[in-house]
Amino acid sequence: MKNTHRAWSLVGILLLLSPLAAFAQARSFAQGPYQDVEIQVKDLDSDRVIATVQPGGTITLREGQRVRLIMAADHPGQRGLVYPETEFTETDPGRGWVRVTKTNVDNANATLRIVRPSGTTRGRTETLHYRIVENIGMPDSLRQGTINVRVEPAAAAGSAPTSAATRQQARDLTNKLYQAILMRNPDETGARAHVDSIAKGGYPALIQVAERIAESDESRIGVYERDGVCNQQRLLSMYKNLLGLSANQIDREQWEEDLKRMNAGDIDAVVTGMVRSPRFQQLHNLERMAIRY
Repeated sequence: MKNTHRAWSLVGILLLLSPLAAFAQARSFAQGPYQDVEIQVKDLDSDRVIATVQPGGTITLREGQRVRLIMAADHPGQRGLVYPETEFTETDPGRGWVRVTKTNVDNANATLRIVRPSGTTRGRTETLHYRIVENIGMPDSLRQGTINVRVEPAAAAGSAPTSAATRQQARDLTNKLYQAILMRNPDETGARAHVDSIAKGGYPALIQVAERIAESDESRIGVYERDGVCNQQRLLSMYKNLLGLSANQIDREQWEEDLKRMNAGDIDAVVTGMVRSPRFQQLHNLERMAIRY
């Protein structure tokens, strides 16, 4: 009887311990080693992930493009990916084709803009560095590394002198950008550089000018000093001047998405999305007039 009682006691103890053992095993599995990391590439105009790149790999982006890099890690025992806090940095800050314009370490991402550097002899492949700063048990071999960005050039602008028609179109487009983004007419002195840039650089330069105006201090701060100016009014102005749409012609779902971006401070993303759109190109006769692609 003693042996039987002892045997049943042992069975009871094992039954009590088995959930704890299963929990410990599951926890140990969940905290197991990370297997791999990848970087997702999201185009900010379409708001879609267009590529993924492994450490040491290469992605190709076009001149003038804006993307967001998002670090993702494969964690055994968990559904889906995790996004550890990550820093992204340029190899040669402010000098190359690829510029890190905004970072969010907590959300494991960085915003990139592809621009033409002042040094025309610089190669078109740039190296970016990443470093995972969050302490989540990740192996040192995965915590830091590099990726390469190969830049596709914009169409050559040509060396012919700027025609009167080209310059007039550049002036008209600059006026539209000022009215859409800053809700005012341009001053001659301040806008001259933008007109020159568009006249010489064509459509890629137009996109860059739109970004610069949208990212200016006046756009982000000064415009709101005027009485009654709010993001809804600014967005209506952008739809009217850039896309030729009145309030009753705007798609409600697109309006809500654009307003959300405006409220988050991504004014440049809203502007460049419109300027890159086929509607903008058709409305402003970019396919048939002097501005080159």
